[in-house]
Amino acid sequence: MLSYKRHLSPVPYPLPLSKEVPVRHRVSLLLIIMVGMLSACGGAAQPTPTPAPTPTPRELSVAVGRATQAAESVHFAITLAGAPVFADAANIFALNSMEGDLKRPDSVLAVLSVSAGGGVAEIRTVALDGKQYITSPITREWTCLAPGSTFNPAVLFDPQQGVEHLLQEGFDEVSLVGVEDLAGRPSYHLRGTISGEKLQPISMGLLGAGPVAVDLWADQETMRASKLVLVDTSSDAASPSTWTITFSDYGKTIDVRAPADC
Repeated sequence: MLSYKRHLSPVPYPLPLSKEVPVRHRVSLLLIIMVGMLSACGGAAQPTPTPAPTPTPRELSVAVGRATQAAESVHFAITLAGAPVFADAANIFALNSMEGDLKRPDSVLAVLSVSAGGGVAEIRTVALDGKQYITSPITREWTCLAPGSTFNPAVLFDPQQGVEHLLQEGFDEVSLVGVEDLAGRPSYHLRGTISGEKLQPISMGLLGAGPVAVDLWADQETMRASKLVLVDTSSDAASPSTWTITFSDYGKTIDVRAPADC
């Protein structure tokens, strides 16, 4: 029987690592492993997003005017200081303050505080469907007024020419003072001027003896106006007429009706 021995080549001993794989190959292999690990963890790093451009003060003012005007209703309070402002053409009743509710587009319930002859009286007014009703400060009876015979708060918020419209188109100049806390809410503070000619028609001439300095605060989240200060710079050099308007309770339910006995 024939026999044979298989010829086997001797197994070589492992070579030193430096001779097994060149250094440059080891570096390349390490890079490949790192790339694979990054891919397994969610891929390559995402590019840094480009930040949104910061709105200009005028763009902020336009946004505030639109957001305020878009609200179906709002509670407002107006206080006056400085040179007296009269609510009637005969300059008998000096206007101290007014407070009420506005329902778009032009319905208003309001109470006016006026001074006359050293005393203070309260006048109620209703604006509805282009008509204004008011109580007598003496008899408290209702009467329907002819347009323009006394100050109508509804005109101050007229959608075509009122204060919200002027915030969008009426600022002659406007700057951003900063972001401030107002009643616990971060609010934009804008400052600018509005010409008297633009404010006279909506205030029965009570505002706008000259350029009116304006300070506006608006909620940073909703962009709705919170506070508006109007200073009639030419009304009195030492103590100019100053109107401070605050806005609150946006969207509240308001039922405006004509007085039953008028």
